[in-house]
Amino acid sequence: MKKIITILVVWVLFLYGLGAVALNIEDVFHSQLVNSKKSLVSFYDELDQYQTIMTENTGAPIGQIPIPENPINIQVAQSFMPTKDIITRAELFIGKNSTATYPLIVSIRSELIEGDLTSVIIDPSQVPTEEFDWVEIDFDDILITAGQTYYIVALTENTTDNFYGWGANNDSESYPQGCAWFSVDDGLNWTNESASSSSHSVESFINQGEQPTFDGNITWDMCFKIYSRDNNPPSTSDITGPNSGKPGIEYTYCINVSDPDNDSLYVLWDWGDNTTGDWFGPYVSGTEVCDSHAWNKTGIYTISVTIMDEHGGRVTASKEVTMPRDKAISSSPLLRFLERYTLLQTLLMRLSLQ
Repeated sequence: MKKIITILVVWVLFLYGLGAVALNIEDVFHSQLVNSKKSLVSFYDELDQYQTIMTENTGAPIGQIPIPENPINIQVAQSFMPTKDIITRAELFIGKNSTATYPLIVSIRSELIEGDLTSVIIDPSQVPTEEFDWVEIDFDDILITAGQTYYIVALTENTTDNFYGWGANNDSESYPQGCAWFSVDDGLNWTNESASSSSHSVESFINQGEQPTFDGNITWDMCFKIYSRDNNPPSTSDITGPNSGKPGIEYTYCINVSDPDNDSLYVLWDWGDNTTGDWFGPYVSGTEVCDSHAWNKTGIYTISVTIMDEHGGRVTASKEVTMPRDKAISSSPLLRFLERYTLLQTLLMRLSLQ
């Protein structure tokens, strides 16, 4: 006998018309991807982690479901293990009940009981009614650690008759690097619905006083797609400006900053004389950035410019400049000679003033 949540989910789906037929969503994956919102698709990200097989009539409710005399509010999560540096967006195979009026909140977390790394509010109008379909969630890009476990968390307002459905697979271990999690106490505690879990307290899901038999071969995985990308560091050009100059005079130097991922960029100038400015930005990729500086002493200095993208990727460019000694007239051989002959020096100075 399958887990009690399967019975609960099927009962809820049929009661409210949010039914589903047996689906291998991989069969229609490409066409649905093409039909997704073009404005949200990042041209540089890739499909990283996914589980696209939905078992017949199997999904999990998100929100309050009206079990007689004991309504419960369910939050649902799916763990996954990304392989790239930055999570950009996700797709969930979801639907809503016709009475759902509050938004669906979808977030990414590093721990289920901690805060969101990023979160998106999905208006009910973006979710199909009484049927399942892929809905795209365009997150603010977040830097993560590839190879570690993260969670997609879906929840909504705990209000009567306000719930969504998230398609799932409970026939096999369809996604081996994660599993579904469920909470019925507003995210304070979570139940791991995987094959490695045995008899969790089903009374936390529905209090009917009867403990069902668990099938240890069952694992739960939600239908999801995670898109991500590697973070490529910025690229830069040569620093342009004078190669030499005079101490005390301000000179201007420029550099063109760009990023292959079109990330926002920040610039830090180091003038090589123990003078470092502040981070300037953000700049759009392809911007020429200029700054000015004056060296107070003679010497050879190395200008260093560090360009950092919004995710911490960095690159540095440098340029050597020389501030030679001023050849002041007071140190010329002629004046050193005239210093011996004061009268002649005075005469020449008068002549120069005529």
